[in-house]
Amino acid sequence: MADNDINVMPLARVHGPADVRIDTVPAPICGPGEAIVAVAACGICGSDLGYVAQGGLGGTEPLSAPLPIGHEFSGTIVAVGDGVADIHPGLRVAVNPDRAYIGGGGPDGAMAPFVRVSGAEIGETLFPLPDTLGFAEASLAEPLSVALHGLRVANVSAADKVVIIGAGPIGLCALAMLNHLGASDVAVFDRVPARLQLATELGAGLAVNVDEEPMDAALARFHGHGERFGRPHVGTDVFVDCAGSVAALEAALSVAKYRARVAVIALHHAPLPLDLFHLMANEIAIHGSIADARAAEFGEAVAMLADGRQDLTPLISHHFPFSRFHEALSVAADPARAAKVVLTFDKAA
Repeated sequence: MADNDINVMPLARVHGPADVRIDTVPAPICGPGEAIVAVAACGICGSDLGYVAQGGLGGTEPLSAPLPIGHEFSGTIVAVGDGVADIHPGLRVAVNPDRAYIGGGGPDGAMAPFVRVSGAEIGETLFPLPDTLGFAEASLAEPLSVALHGLRVANVSAADKVVIIGAGPIGLCALAMLNHLGASDVAVFDRVPARLQLATELGAGLAVNVDEEPMDAALARFHGHGERFGRPHVGTDVFVDCAGSVAALEAALSVAKYRARVAVIALHHAPLPLDLFHLMANEIAIHGSIADARAAEFGEAVAMLADGRQDLTPLISHHFPFSRFHEALSVAADPARAAKVVLTFDKAA
């Protein structure tokens, strides 16, 4: 990158199934409408682990070129192209990766010292950070906004009784955003004791290991229960699927009440058989959420992090320098050890 006299840099790229490498590539050059960010922190997402395992975005075709990864990130602007307004070198930002699919199929990825941001625009792709907000915590804005988008799509309100299925990073981010929205009757289900403990610390009203108590029994005592057309149901208003488990989602739908809503945020890799009579008779609404048009939610997540009313630092279980990338990836893939794993970058890199 000419601005820093750097011509090449390391970049994490997927080459095939279980084949991720740190490649030496040309450093990004800033064109019109673009900005270059010196990455300070980049979270490892479950989708990153999926890309590595599958050898790509999940399709059946082999990669035509290595896939750059990394989309949960923050850093400092170091270069600005022509036609970019209100952005200057030195500005600390969190980045919404949606516009150019950064780390998700586009040509750029943020598991690198520098990344190009196309369509550089305040409030759309770039969100300024106060000096009081650290870069690692700011990188949580991306998964927090994914969770918030799913909650908005399902019209979740503070009065709703909510279930989160799966206490991984997105499930815990959903819990944080439910706290932000004022919801208090929130139950969380998982199989990993450490994640359930963290859910309790982050404010869950109920955190249950489904290997120890079935979800329907736990919800009946926490949210109440009833019967419709001779079939029992629980009193839950909204089920938030953050696990991607067919069995767990089937269990939730089987006890969903009249006009319950379901927000599917998780990635599913297998089809789900549906009891369409139950769905119809109870007017159950299922909402998918891919969160690729969520600038408003991204800004709301940044503002929430900046106001500091919730301490979300416990969400980050590990910090690794980028030089220990493969070790960080291994830890992130172990739910018994990790919540959110964040890569950090030497500013001199």
